[in-house]
Amino acid sequence: MWSKALAATLLLGTLAACGFEPLYGNRVETGPAGPAMAATYVAPIPDRIGQQVRNNLLDRLNPAGIPDQPLYTLQIALSAEKEGLAIRQDETVTRFNLTLKAEFALVERADNKPVFRGITRSIAAYNVVESPFATLIAEQDAEARAAREISEEIRNQVALYFASRG
Repeated sequence: MWSKALAATLLLGTLAACGFEPLYGNRVETGPAGPAMAATYVAPIPDRIGQQVRNNLLDRLNPAGIPDQPLYTLQIALSAEKEGLAIRQDETVTRFNLTLKAEFALVERADNKPVFRGITRSIAAYNVVESPFATLIAEQDAEARAAREISEEIRNQVALYFASRG
């Protein structure tokens, strides 16, 4: 038991000595990218899945709420596509892949020019079952999963951009 505690202490000590600094810190506000991320306004995104991506990003970029005087605007364009994967002999689809693609731009509000652009993609699968209601719920769950993954990837890319700026 003592050897595990000693090993963990030594590992943490080595990370501290090498200048390791977590990207987000203990909380978003305390990491090197935190203040700039907290000063980012996420522009509205059309459709229900766009609302989910935006709400996820609002929670992840600035847990304290929408900034009063944002320095940046995050603009996102989403496109979704469904593709049948498992097809029976009678040509009915029993499984779909939902591909969600996001193209985004981080715009500095002072001069309204993009300072960073990125693209990310997420794929979520769902089954088609006998019950139309169950299939609808499965599709909505796949959309929610894809929206969470997209928003997480956008947050990571934006955080890396801000952290690289110093």
